[in-house]
Amino acid sequence: MKRLYVSDLDGTLLNSKAEISDTTADVINRAIDQGLDFTISTARTPTTTLKIIEPLKLKLPITMMNGVLVYDIASRKYLKKAVLDEMVVMVLLGMIKLKGLSCFLYALEDNSFCSYYDSVDSKSLNYFRNERIMKYDKKFTEVEDLSLVAGNDIIYCVLRESKEKLEQLRREISVVKGVTCEFYPDVYNEEYYMLEIYSDTASKKEAVRYLREKGCYDSVISFGDNLNDKALLEASDYFYAVANAHPEIQNMAHSVIPSNEDDGVARFIEQMMEQEKLEK
Repeated sequence: MKRLYVSDLDGTLLNSKAEISDTTADVINRAIDQGLDFTISTARTPTTTLKIIEPLKLKLPITMMNGVLVYDIASRKYLKKAVLDEMVVMVLLGMIKLKGLSCFLYALEDNSFCSYYDSVDSKSLNYFRNERIMKYDKKFTEVEDLSLVAGNDIIYCVLRESKEKLEQLRREISVVKGVTCEFYPDVYNEEYYMLEIYSDTASKKEAVRYLREKGCYDSVISFGDNLNDKALLEASDYFYAVANAHPEIQNMAHSVIPSNEDDGVARFIEQMMEQEKLEK
């Protein structure tokens, strides 16, 4: 049976420092060398994702930004992208400004990833931006008004604030045609929630389905921890939650494996590889 293994990054494959441990890298790389088909599905952008996964010898395409992008590691090209309609972006920006909130817009223009902002008054977004500049050398472009780039192949809109500040906006956005959103706690700071808005043609489920069909896999085994991994669960034959996962995700999973701090995904894969050897 041909199997595809798919792991979320933050809170799942990554430890609390947002890094791949030496143990996890060693186990997964050995498994890939032995023929394991392994990839990742993350909400992160290309800039941070590609930096984080450098320790892994990944060969398969990866999915990013909750399925908005499918990126081929070998050719360094995007196989799929889901672009938001310009008018939809304008509507979203209007709704966000009416709430007195700020956001980042992400675009994919001619295979180049761009990050835009027109204000960093938000303490949480300021931290979010600075952390990514310092740690991942991510580039952010300041514009006079985000509406000026609404037609630049925008693929994603991100807000990071307290749950209370974002809940009403999330409810209002749920009726906007052409978009979907993910709303979940920041695994690195429980004070904040992430609200991520993107095309309703994209999801972790659709991206994994694309990989499954492209690779002609008989089954998909996946790993996750947060509420935005529900779509990953739906795309999989077997879904495993790490011990630190959100309670709702643990309840939906086939089983719970050791936490991200205990290299849970790597240990599970190691056991699966040993079992397959015994069965041969």
